[in-house]
Amino acid sequence: MNSLITDTTERVWLRISGADAETFLQGQLSNDIGRLSTENAQISSYNSAKGRMLAVLLLVRVHDEIFIELPRAIAEATLKRLKMFVLRSKVTIVRADDIDALAVLGDGAADALAALDLPAPEAPLACAAGANGLTVVRRLGTSPRYSVLGAADAIAALRARLPPPGLTAEGTHWRRADIDAGVPVVWPETSDHFVAQMANLDQLGGISFDKGCYTGQEIIARLHYLGQLKRRMFTARIAAAAPAPGSAIFADGETQAAGEIVDAVDDGDGLSVATLVLQLGARERRLSLEGGAAITLVESPSA
Repeated sequence: MNSLITDTTERVWLRISGADAETFLQGQLSNDIGRLSTENAQISSYNSAKGRMLAVLLLVRVHDEIFIELPRAIAEATLKRLKMFVLRSKVTIVRADDIDALAVLGDGAADALAALDLPAPEAPLACAAGANGLTVVRRLGTSPRYSVLGAADAIAALRARLPPPGLTAEGTHWRRADIDAGVPVVWPETSDHFVAQMANLDQLGGISFDKGCYTGQEIIARLHYLGQLKRRMFTARIAAAAPAPGSAIFADGETQAAGEIVDAVDDGDGLSVATLVLQLGARERRLSLEGGAAITLVESPSA
């Protein structure tokens, strides 16, 4: 794949603004919002009181506003829950329907951006400003991929400038890129299932262990400082079509699940690739889905 430019219809953006926006988010999310800047985006988790992830978020600061990207499938539930905790804080949280984004993926992504007179930040999560108020964010992963964020009319103008073959259908390209990069996602089927470290968010820089309290912090911190983590996220290949998020994974000879699917997409010829959270004690054993489809781990976490 040289480069692909796609729409991002499966993801939406929230806008957080107001004098207390940073303070409010600091008490809700796992990362240190004080380190979010116009030059650097953040990945973070939004957790239940049990310390389990309700959403994995990308945060981008544009001027005095903070924009949050998340899957469309969990956007309304996340927005509703965030609003519950605003209380008397001077903060406004809304769906940013006036904001749009394009995804640019592949080895030729930087060249594709240059052809549109847009910068291509080099470091993961680095941001750079382009013309017409556009912001380009380098996303996590070794394969180059970027989000181009801006007002809907500016993105529409950008679409009109795309050289042939123009825009590619979004399909599962972005989900596949997240899987290859080991970036977790929360779907409705897996909401409130995984503590952030189980999904390797600590290894991705998505958790601050020296900030103040936030929802779920006690559980996440205890797991970190006591070293009792027994599950991690792996990437894997599956000898079957993509299973649904939350599908159970079994180790040979066991009737109790050893893990579950985080996300999966088809990979052709009846095969699929996936991220999955697995008991560390089961990683050397033969793994399968219910029904027997074999699972082969591709990449292990560093810890």
